[in-house]
Amino acid sequence: MQEQSRLGQQLMKQPDLPHWYKQRQNVVLALGDRVFEKPFDEVFNAVIIALGSLEVKVDNVERESGYLAATGMMLSPELGDKLRRDQLVEYCRHYGHDPSLLDAKGKYNIDPDMVGGMMQSMGTGLTVVVLKQDETKTKVKMRFKGVIYPRTLEECYRVVWPRIDKQVFMDKSLD
Repeated sequence: MQEQSRLGQQLMKQPDLPHWYKQRQNVVLALGDRVFEKPFDEVFNAVIIALGSLEVKVDNVERESGYLAATGMMLSPELGDKLRRDQLVEYCRHYGHDPSLLDAKGKYNIDPDMVGGMMQSMGTGLTVVVLKQDETKTKVKMRFKGVIYPRTLEECYRVVWPRIDKQVFMDKSLD
């Protein structure tokens, strides 16, 4: 019980691992920016609709600057739970905790799975900047906030980009 309590407190104090920072930077470099051979307005509209189709809340839209901000989780509950569990197991191993602590849920124990879920859901957000490069070329920069586990970050990009691609394609076919 004491070990599980220490794990829960450690998660609340420092939920990130040192090597995750570099991994997240690599994910952002590989997946964070895309260039579309489409006019700005088409891409900007496609991003808004794609985010809405993911059921995330679009909090701020500013067409002039190309800025969008949204909050919510882009992943399915099943995938989100699996990745959160993987994150906690890796965290336990890094700090020398027995991963079986994640399975021990008692009346007075801190539930590390719940703590990990709270840390993941608090402040999970997305900012997108759509930049007009010329009349037929538009760059999109996407950054996630509050996603500390690199594999979760990869999956977020793998969910959002195809939705945007699909919407750009659908908009083209409607014209």
